[in-house]
Amino acid sequence: MNLHVQPASQDPLAQHRRAVQRNPRDANAHALLGLALLKARQLDAGVASLRRALELNPKVRGLQAVLAAALFELERFEEAVSAYRAALRFENGADLHQGLADALLRLGRAAEAEAPARRAVELAPSNVALLLSLGNVLHGQGKLEEAVTVFERVLVLAPDLLDARYDLGLLLALCARHGEAIACLRSVLEAAPEHAGALLQLGRSSRALKQYADAAGYFRRLHALSPDRIEVLIDLGAALRMSGDLAGAAALMQQALELAPDNTEVMYVLLGACFSMGEWELAMQLARQALDLRPSAQAHSVLLFIMSHCCMDAEELTREHFAFAERWETGLRALRQPHSNSRDPQRRLRVGIVSADLYDHAVTNFVAPVFEALKDSPGVALYAYYNNTVEDAMTAQLREVAAAWRPIAQLDDDAAERLIREDAIDILIDLSGHSALNRLPLFARKPAPLQCSWIGYAGTTGLEAMDYILYDQFSLPEGRYDEQFSEKIVRLPLGAPFTPATVAPPVNELPALRNGYITFGSFHRLNKLNRNVIGQWARLLHAVPDSRMLLGGMQTGTEEVLTSWFAEHGIGRERLLFRNRTHVYGFLEQHHDVDVCLCPFPYSGSTTIGQALWMGVPTLIPVGETNPSHAAVPVMAHLGLADFVADSEATYIALGVFLSQNLDALATMRATMRKRFTDSLLGYPGITAAALECAWRMMWQRWCADEAPAPLRVRLSDLKLPA
Repeated sequence: MNLHVQPASQDPLAQHRRAVQRNPRDANAHALLGLALLKARQLDAGVASLRRALELNPKVRGLQAVLAAALFELERFEEAVSAYRAALRFENGADLHQGLADALLRLGRAAEAEAPARRAVELAPSNVALLLSLGNVLHGQGKLEEAVTVFERVLVLAPDLLDARYDLGLLLALCARHGEAIACLRSVLEAAPEHAGALLQLGRSSRALKQYADAAGYFRRLHALSPDRIEVLIDLGAALRMSGDLAGAAALMQQALELAPDNTEVMYVLLGACFSMGEWELAMQLARQALDLRPSAQAHSVLLFIMSHCCMDAEELTREHFAFAERWETGLRALRQPHSNSRDPQRRLRVGIVSADLYDHAVTNFVAPVFEALKDSPGVALYAYYNNTVEDAMTAQLREVAAAWRPIAQLDDDAAERLIREDAIDILIDLSGHSALNRLPLFARKPAPLQCSWIGYAGTTGLEAMDYILYDQFSLPEGRYDEQFSEKIVRLPLGAPFTPATVAPPVNELPALRNGYITFGSFHRLNKLNRNVIGQWARLLHAVPDSRMLLGGMQTGTEEVLTSWFAEHGIGRERLLFRNRTHVYGFLEQHHDVDVCLCPFPYSGSTTIGQALWMGVPTLIPVGETNPSHAAVPVMAHLGLADFVADSEATYIALGVFLSQNLDALATMRATMRKRFTDSLLGYPGITAAALECAWRMMWQRWCADEAPAPLRVRLSDLKLPA
């Protein structure tokens, strides 16, 4: 005899089934059977019985609510919504409003879920579960700040609720309140030191605040918990690279590639480390591999950006850029629509600025004062289309200057184009070229009648849809470089102003006069240097036997790389001086130990050279046949230092030798360099602003007259400048 088998008379399900069989139209019998089935976890059968009970008597009290909860558990959310709404016709319980909100949220209908979620909280304002539901509904709608407020209320009522504290930390991060997110999530770690989600977001929020060493520390702890988790390895590698541990980042990404040989995210972190260490050929190889594995316009831009730093001949570099357009622009031409902008040649123009760099970035050092000068112009209105989520004081400053500010980082090209067309933009400006987070595929669709590129990239976009590109008059001599561009070149009297650091050390006496030897220097990032550059510098050091070379603003780990490169060319460590990266004042102060700066090739840098000149230190500039090598030429030409530009290595070395033998002239130049700035156009952003406005008007008048884009030149005499 099996003692565990109940007699049929004691089996509740059997009893309820017999009751239904005796009276199949008894709503209560069906209801009781349904409840028993639910208790026995036979959910589908229970739902069927409850539905039959409600068909027989729709007013059975409380049954709709039980049915709705069962349907929710079965993930039949659409039916659960109907059941909850039916139940609310008879009752007004907070739990019913919450259930309706949760079901709507699971269907992705967060906007509909908000009203019942709020009603639930009104009925039971201290109910933590209801507040959590409302917080999730608000989060689902993107009402992040309101969701933060709700979760803060939850933690007042239940301060030990760890999941709610973690969710609040994530919400704060989504609101870009990363400092508060870090404080919140650290308290989660105090209670749960191995909380993987908290460690991950702490790392990412620290990275967002550029606290890269802290970020690496959190990612290391997470990596120890999950050593084979690829996304953690990627985050850790990126943090190591940004903190300056380039060798560590590269080694870790090599390890990650062994685990996931086709993971392109790993490849991008690795190529970033290689690029930053001046290993351009390896970086280019990885970029090609990633492009082959996951083809995209952005991946192709990464490859072109690396190529622009490499020693390629002009024809090959141009061909590669035009190949980008052939691959990614051709298919988008069919999407282009006509423009209905009024062809009034004199009306106020709407000029759109598309950029991912509208924060404290090298690009804004040049463009911010220009945009400020254009703020009150009766001739143009600036519309900013910001393709990034990073915001700081510079972002706030630029937001005030713009007539309209449009965040587009979360918009696809369809939505971004609609926005630009709704704003009736006349001229759309690209400030990125092939640099990170560009929107060149958007430009390829031609959302504005006229489009031009400016300042963000030293070279052509390759796009046929990009009508013009803006350059300083001294950058590209007419007739020599036009074939390297898909755009028509517009030459300005001042392509960009230079704004020196607000707090800078005074210019000191020429250090060679006290040292008895000349010190050459470079303050460029390692990713602009390579063995060819170091080889040329080494030959100059050999030509000036008692000279030294100072390398300033260096990241951790770069000293060994550069020392080995110089050693390959016979220059010993005793002739090299290294200065680490530091704050702006300290960085500028490092120039006190340098007599003459040396510029790398083929990619020079106007910001670094402008800073050196402000500190009284001239720079020797090698130029070649590609446009990137000319980036530093304008600032030298505007200061009357065109003789420091060399078009061959022989000239370059001869100039270095000449300067080492004429220290008095070099000392005089150093002492008077800041006066050269004040006497030049460089310190007047209003000139660039007026030149841009003039150029835009010239482009616009051609379009109004139905004339094709053509090379243009704006002269100083063309500008309407205040007296």
